[in-house]
Amino acid sequence: MTIEIIKPAASMLPQRHPMDPWAGRILHLVLGYNADILECTLTGPILRATARTILAIGAPEGALPYPVWEPIHLSAGEELDLRKLGGCSRIYLALASDSTSRPSAPMCRVAAGSPLRASKSGSIELSWVADDALFSDAAFQLLAASDRRGLRYAAATQVKGGREIPPEPMTYGAVQLPPSGNPIIVGPDGPLTGGYQRIATVANTSLRNLAWQLPGDQIAFSKISREAALKQVLNLEDALVRDLLPC
Repeated sequence: MTIEIIKPAASMLPQRHPMDPWAGRILHLVLGYNADILECTLTGPILRATARTILAIGAPEGALPYPVWEPIHLSAGEELDLRKLGGCSRIYLALASDSTSRPSAPMCRVAAGSPLRASKSGSIELSWVADDALFSDAAFQLLAASDRRGLRYAAATQVKGGREIPPEPMTYGAVQLPPSGNPIIVGPDGPLTGGYQRIATVANTSLRNLAWQLPGDQIAFSKISREAALKQVLNLEDALVRDLLPC
């Protein structure tokens, strides 16, 4: 590696299943390498290049004082301070495996205004909802007890609690309603089965929004059709070809 970690972040781990499920694909295409992807939570590291190197950062627009979703060139001895994440909970860091390796494809940057460039949003779209009344005109706040296993929310107004059920399969984005009435969105490290009533499913492209939220952030849920959710995925797939510009 051509990067020295001077001050590691408390949580900086390689992720096979990132909170933003699109981040890894985008950053691999940006660098043109089979890069190592790290997910940093709440704070990032201080990095120092030990030789000329290239990296890329995935983060919401405006969160960092560095370019995002495009290559960053560092000279030997140059440092990058990623400790302050600018109001978002996570960033993604892509590092080329070896300074002597050659890119497998040309390096690119994501075009301005592309949907591939993440933005922090207070809206989560649901592609399946069992009870419309629960989410209509309701605001929810992300609780500090949240982690990659599950994002826990408190409703601004009292919500009738759900019932316990025999365990059923769970996936990232499943919305459960425990007896407390505070919804839980199952995270990428969540259980394979759950015993709380499943009341909704987060649309695939809205999973990106979950990655950036901080405890205390207010969000709202909105319902879209499964057809619209699929169209959003196809639009992002098109953008992976259309919006990657050569550097």
